[in-house]
Amino acid sequence: MMDIVITGANGAVGTALIRYLSEGEPLGTVRLRALVRRPAGVRSLQALGAEVRVVDYHQPEALRGAVAGAQVAVHLAGALLPSRGETLLQANLDTTRALVAAATASGVKTWVYLSFPGADPASSNRYLRAKGMAEAVIQQAGFAGAIFRVPMILGPDSPSLVQLRQMARSPLLPLVSGGAVRIQPIAEADVLAAIAWAIAAAPRPLRVLNLVGPETLTYAELLHRVCARLGKRPRVLRIPTAAAWLSASLAGALVPWLGWNPSVFDILFREHLVDSSEAHAPLPLALTSVQETLDQAISTLD
Repeated sequence: MMDIVITGANGAVGTALIRYLSEGEPLGTVRLRALVRRPAGVRSLQALGAEVRVVDYHQPEALRGAVAGAQVAVHLAGALLPSRGETLLQANLDTTRALVAAATASGVKTWVYLSFPGADPASSNRYLRAKGMAEAVIQQAGFAGAIFRVPMILGPDSPSLVQLRQMARSPLLPLVSGGAVRIQPIAEADVLAAIAWAIAAAPRPLRVLNLVGPETLTYAELLHRVCARLGKRPRVLRIPTAAAWLSASLAGALVPWLGWNPSVFDILFREHLVDSSEAHAPLPLALTSVQETLDQAISTLD
């Protein structure tokens, strides 16, 4: 039986991954250990068949105990908007360092990590820099497995689709630059399948892959597709980028615990595109189109 530790397990991707792996098809019978920092959602994870451990990444001995005996670590913990009082480095780099140390001491062999397109230790963007530094820590540890750089993920409970559905129900949609920024959203189901592949294949040396969707479209186009799927026709109010930048900067200065800063603005409202064909080559799966992704995800919620 494969023993798998999943951090950030009470997030949308973590919960979906536990449900997916517990069904037994991609990897057979597995032991799933869900590592969470807060007890919220513990019962729902247990109902899916996972053993839940509430962990503190500042307590190395307890973290080693939570990881002990595992063969695989799927590291989903991290955030673009960290918790109150936490920095981007603490949320993304420090948690990775702590888990790598625990996993190395416990004999974990395979690692899977979700990063972001453009991650680079030298990036001027603090989020991309934190993600790039986390990638470097993982690569230096010598694990097998994969780092997937993924953009917006679309699934039934994903934050992105939840927000899109909420926006679609509004009569007026204020969009920065009219939603002109181009994105490459990927289906949650494809991300789950890629993670299962990385666990089963355990490529060595560890692979770093841009796992983006097969289509490039603007945020406005994506939102219009969601509106059409829900039978809504809201009006778009174009917000100039400079005005949005100023508002975000003021919000970050006046209410710092909201987490708004130039790095967050850059991630949300500037393009981070990569060659989508890169994602197709090594993976034995056909990526799902945006329309099929929306049809499947929204029909699940209807």
